Amino acid sequence: MRLSMAFITLLCMQVSASCADLSVWDAAYDAQAQTRYIPVQLWTGGNWDGSRTLQMQAADLYFGKRKHISGPILYTRPGETTPIQVYERTNGGKTQMFALSSKGDGLGRVYDSRYGRNCIDEVKMPLGLWHEGETRTIEIDCNDGAKHRSIVLTIENLDFTFQGIPHSLRFHWLVDGGSEKATDMHYTYSPEKGLVDEHGNE
Repeated sequence: MRLSMAFITLLCMQVSASCADLSVWDAAYDAQAQTRYIPVQLWTGGNWDGSRTLQMQAADLYFGKRKHISGPILYTRPGETTPIQVYERTNGGKTQMFALSSKGDGLGRVYDSRYGRNCIDEVKMPLGLWHEGETRTIEIDCNDGAKHRSIVLTIENLDFTFQGIPHSLRFHWLVDGGSEKATDMHYTYSPEKGLVDEHGNE
């Protein structure tokens, strides 16, 4: 059962004076059509004004024990001369660069220090309009076509309350059939928190 906005607003005031304006998150979800607009700010943990234009706004989010998202900054892909906007995510000694896909369906890695991998249009985080239970298969090429990857992304819970935070999102991310470490993962994101839960074949 969905909580009333009056109750959510009261709870929000009690928990944090800087709590997100939940009305914009409420408006992003259409219960009748079972659709939701997912903005970049759900990934960055930033404030969202309800705009349905994917915007890479300033981010400075610390989460987990050592994880940090910052940016956007300019990054030039190997073999190219024109820089693109990316977010930098660090976790201890690991560095990743995330950019919007050309189709506007997600945010994905264009660089990962663990692999030296350069991929085109990876989707690690779904963005834009998605349906409850929807599955999309995304085929991508990496390292100038030297490696092909198949991503299957499924929305498991489009809009729910996770640990007291309304409008959370849970999805399943499966790449190359889940044959390698961290390729069969379940992620949960919450407004103003970013990534709040992950489990799978880590």
